[in-house]
Amino acid sequence: MSQASPMPEEARPTPPPSQSRPMSQSYPPTSQATEVLVRRPGLVTFSAFMLFIGAGFQLVFALSEFFNAAWLAGTTYGTFGGNLWLWGILDVIFAVVLFYAGYDLLSGGGFGFIVGVCLATLSAIRWFFYIPAAPILSLAVIAIDILILYGLTSSADYFRGSGSARDY
Repeated sequence: MSQASPMPEEARPTPPPSQSRPMSQSYPPTSQATEVLVRRPGLVTFSAFMLFIGAGFQLVFALSEFFNAAWLAGTTYGTFGGNLWLWGILDVIFAVVLFYAGYDLLSGGGFGFIVGVCLATLSAIRWFFYIPAAPILSLAVIAIDILILYGLTSSADYFRGSGSARDY
């Protein structure tokens, strides 16, 4: 059997200058080469914006409850006789938490996922009680809550990964 003789130095093809690398600029370490870049799923972005919309609805509901209950004297609720102003305060708190959950979802945090699922569920349950009083409005809010729940739960794997992999 004959051994293949190595090619002389002059006959070896040389890479073009743009592809040659000095030894100090070799390939990146394996930790950087194996890092996986994970993009935010579109349904998570959709859920974040739906949380913003839900927060806006809650603020409008809070204002209407304040105007109907606390600032108009002589109504059936009265200034101190009714408890609709308590729902207004609850709705303002609800709106602030929904807004922060949407912001946290866009930032890639797990807090937004947990709070978004919990508050969308509580909001849907709450608005089931409003169906006799305002059926179209209640069904619209319940539909938004269902869309938030779908968007978050269908992308739950995104929130199980490490926080450092979510760059955008």
